[in-house]
Amino acid sequence: MNKFDHIRPPKTYQYRSNKVLIKNKFQFVCDNRIYFSETAYKDLKNQLYHFNVEILSPIDAYGLALDFNIVDKLYDEHIAPYLDKQLLNDTLPEMNTTAENITFWLWEQFDKNLSNAYELCKIEFFENDRQGLVLKAELMK
Repeated sequence: MNKFDHIRPPKTYQYRSNKVLIKNKFQFVCDNRIYFSETAYKDLKNQLYHFNVEILSPIDAYGLALDFNIVDKLYDEHIAPYLDKQLLNDTLPEMNTTAENITFWLWEQFDKNLSNAYELCKIEFFENDRQGLVLKAELMK
């Protein structure tokens, strides 16, 4: 006998019907050339970026929010192929591949691939352990 044998399904699955912010963290390594002017640039090799995505989700009848695995799958299928182990200047739209522009691109990709039942609220993007930037829904309107 194990200690869970006596557990039965609850009479109520959903404890509260509020919405929640779910948070997923991702990272990728890439190469890119960042321009500071027409002639000044810096080449970044094996640059590690990481970012957090926050999505507003309703709670369903079973007390569950948007499944983290669905967000992971969205990233793996629609976003990571353009970022991870890539030269960003070749895979992203024609733009200066700054952290700011990469974050705007990330916002667009998550926003267009999320179901209308969920709302993209925030992306925190980090160039390193100490420096980064934040996009919020109210800034993107």
